[in-house]
Amino acid sequence: MDASAWLNENLSDILSFPVPPCMTEYIATIENERDLEDYLKTLLDMNNPKHRSFIDKYKSIRHIGEGRSDNESDKYKGAIKKKKKGNEGKMDVKTNENDDPDGAKLGAKPKKKNKYVNLYSEEGEKKDVILLKGRHWCECQASKHKLVNNCLKCGRIVCTQEGSGPCLYCGTLVCNVDEQFILNSNTRQSEKLYENLMKKGNPNQLEQALAQRNRLLEFDKTTAQRSKVIDDESDYFSSTSSWLTKDERDRLQKKEEEAHAKKHVPRSERKYGFNLLEQKVIEEAVDSEVDENFYREALNKIEETMAESYAHPDFPAIIQPLYVYNKESGDHAGLEEKVENKKNLDYKVQDKELLLISDNGACLSMHQPWASLLVSGIKKHEGRTWYSSHRGRLWIAAASKIPTAETIKECEDFYRAISDKQLNFPTSYPTSCLLGCVSVIDCLPQEEYRVRYPDGESESPFVFVCDEPNELDIRFPMSGSHKIYKLDSRIHQAARKALLRVTKNAKC
Repeated sequence: MDASAWLNENLSDILSFPVPPCMTEYIATIENERDLEDYLKTLLDMNNPKHRSFIDKYKSIRHIGEGRSDNESDKYKGAIKKKKKGNEGKMDVKTNENDDPDGAKLGAKPKKKNKYVNLYSEEGEKKDVILLKGRHWCECQASKHKLVNNCLKCGRIVCTQEGSGPCLYCGTLVCNVDEQFILNSNTRQSEKLYENLMKKGNPNQLEQALAQRNRLLEFDKTTAQRSKVIDDESDYFSSTSSWLTKDERDRLQKKEEEAHAKKHVPRSERKYGFNLLEQKVIEEAVDSEVDENFYREALNKIEETMAESYAHPDFPAIIQPLYVYNKESGDHAGLEEKVENKKNLDYKVQDKELLLISDNGACLSMHQPWASLLVSGIKKHEGRTWYSSHRGRLWIAAASKIPTAETIKECEDFYRAISDKQLNFPTSYPTSCLLGCVSVIDCLPQEEYRVRYPDGESESPFVFVCDEPNELDIRFPMSGSHKIYKLDSRIHQAARKALLRVTKNAKC
């Protein structure tokens, strides 16, 4: 009986059903012992002695796994002998020819030889000669690195980590024997070698160090404040701060409790007003009592700590800009009058004109033909559904949507109808490019816009009032974005140069 017939008969008996021929044919094609066991494990129970004896008997019939352990043991012994000849004294491996070869059947294999040597291990032979790139200060005194030479002036022992060149301590040239032999030859090669070695040092290092020392001493002598620390936590009062005294913590804790109580007033204590004409119920706000002493102390403390940093000691005659406080708007009106010595207290500058002349690269994308009409000065009011605090120069970019002839004609007819002047409309309406800029004077809500401009063209919730239109003679290609965004720095710089050229030509 051949192996396939024996396998079919016995496997069908164990599994209690006839095994198909395709399964026995597949098992017969498996030559590896481990693959055969892995496949039979999916069919049989390895803990069952009957199943285990069936697998062993089938392997003996197929002669699978026989003779492999002896061959591998001989190969391993030969590899150990070769390694002992090459690295004599480094490894002591004893083999016994009478060892039981059954160990190989259990999958025991010799450890693979590493293809690298760890420099920081005990076997690493070069763990003390690792060199950093360039010349670096080293205190090994040639005990770890190779010796270059001794400095003839200060006697310093120079190793290969410090390298040939000026001594890192005194600056005298230090080189090895071969380089010294070339330098003594007084040839063109020796001159070139001398120049290369001296270039490795910094001849101005001493002068730079002295200049740095003198600069720091001058700063320490003048004690001028050249930096400012901005602490975000200083804007808030924390009752749990470890830097406060016990009295200050108690006072702040009390104020926090009072503020919390006023914020969460019971419904029984709330006051309501009834407007019978407009049929509205108005909840009256709870009046907050102002602790004038507390605010006066805080403002005086700010004055003492911040006056010196904002002052100009080099220009005593300069007049500090003063922020004008609106006394009528605010719960603390008139409080600043009670603060003593508030001469240089208000340093906050709110210059609306400065915002109008500044250019930070803000840009707005618009569809055509409205974008070209805005930069040409025909359209002066642009409506939006959102508010913006931006004032000053606003660059206008055309969106990628191509306008139709009907849309262009409707817009031109609309502005001809509302304008009394002869209008010069643009000859073309390009898309996906930067057209020019305008100056945003104000952003008005629709109610205020109707009061100021009764015949205004826009019906949007918020309206940008624009002035000073400037159209560029060069169209810079670009892609837009939502709302007001910042231009690319390169496009912004090029656009400013082009605008400057346009304004110069207009003046001429």
